[in-house]
Amino acid sequence: MNKPEIIRTDLSTPHGEFEFIGYFWAPCDDQNILTLVKRPLHDPVLVRIQSACYSGEIFESNDCDCHEQLARSLERISAEGGVFIYMLRDGRGAGLQVKLKALAKWRESAIDTADAYQEMGVDEDPRRYEKAGYVLKDLGVTAVRLLTNNPRKLSGLKEQDIAVSREPIEVSVSPDSDAFEYLRTKATKLGHMLRQFDK
Repeated sequence: MNKPEIIRTDLSTPHGEFEFIGYFWAPCDDQNILTLVKRPLHDPVLVRIQSACYSGEIFESNDCDCHEQLARSLERISAEGGVFIYMLRDGRGAGLQVKLKALAKWRESAIDTADAYQEMGVDEDPRRYEKAGYVLKDLGVTAVRLLTNNPRKLSGLKEQDIAVSREPIEVSVSPDSDAFEYLRTKATKLGHMLRQFDK
């Protein structure tokens, strides 16, 4: 992997003050990473890795839990210290165009996003975590408490020689909401660890 350009500044948010670091492997590469850091960092460091979700995080759509997970993660990291890694590629790493097509199929054909991805010949969750591992090592982090419900993120960081333990970050939703079906798909087809859908 080539070394990225690293740009550092500060960022003030409703959740607190953070060191704001961009890791840029190419000027227009949507695989680049933005990072919010709250020091001091003591292993195991509290970490959240989140992929971009423009519909949920910018427009606060009702069909996912991404906005709530982002807010909860930043609140905890601000209070406890830690690292928030934001992967700029939307659609579980498949890209915004694929995501919009999957959402359209969900609305029009009543098939879930996992099946929609399969119909398009796309991996249900194509994200890889080499760059997240690079960021953590650049920050001197070798052991993390990862805020996640996704087992692929745990194994992805372990493959980067990062020691990982899990801290759940679950958002309970009403069964009559669009987000309920989205989260059920995550639990039943993608293996996400969500107690709301335990049998």
